[in-house]
Amino acid sequence: MIWIIGAALMLIGLLGYTGLWRSWAKGGLSYWVFGLFWFGLGIVLASIVLATPAPSWLFWVPAVIALLGAASTWYLPPALTPRWFRALRRSWR
Repeated sequence: MIWIIGAALMLIGLLGYTGLWRSWAKGGLSYWVFGLFWFGLGIVLASIVLATPAPSWLFWVPAVIALLGAASTWYLPPALTPRWFRALRRSWR
């Protein structure tokens, strides 16, 4: 059932990545919505790995994605941000 939370977090992140929801960006200084996407992806993948008879070491791949997703609520490299967000950051500088 944890995958439902992960899917909801991914949906919020997708709204940010697609640009349908931009009011949270605060002039290109906030990354938290993008981090929610990656954190949700890690949760969904981890729940899939745990629900299948996969090797135990495979759990660490989505666990690292979730951990990096949680850390990316503070910063993401420009390559992982959408074009509209990069343009917003350039206009701020």
